[in-house]
Amino acid sequence: WLYMLPSRFEESPRPDADSAIRLTDTDAALARLSAVQKHYLSDPWIRHLVPRAHLQPPRPPLINVGTYVRSEGIDKLVDRWSALAAQEGTQYQVVSLGAGSDTRFWRIAVRPCVRCV
Repeated sequence: WLYMLPSRFEESPRPDADSAIRLTDTDAALARLSAVQKHYLSDPWIRHLVPRAHLQPPRPPLINVGTYVRSEGIDKLVDRWSALAAQEGTQYQVVSLGAGSDTRFWRIAVRPCVRCV
């Protein structure tokens, strides 16, 4: 049994092991863009992270709702952590591992500083 691969596969020394991860990030960014386009969320930065954002079709309502719930849940956790640190007068740091195209950094960075009063 001999199977011949097309020539484009023979040129690659190894398979792209990160493609599934990149696809997950792209899918999440497209879901967020759709939720923003449908006014579930406000995020002025997501369109800069999605190529040809103006051409992307919206996702089904269930995807938009899921994206909204997940985003708001994480935002509330980060906000509570920030408020607790401000209340206790301690410094804190948010580290987002595997964030991909997440715009949370920019959304946090432009908010009024809780401790800067």
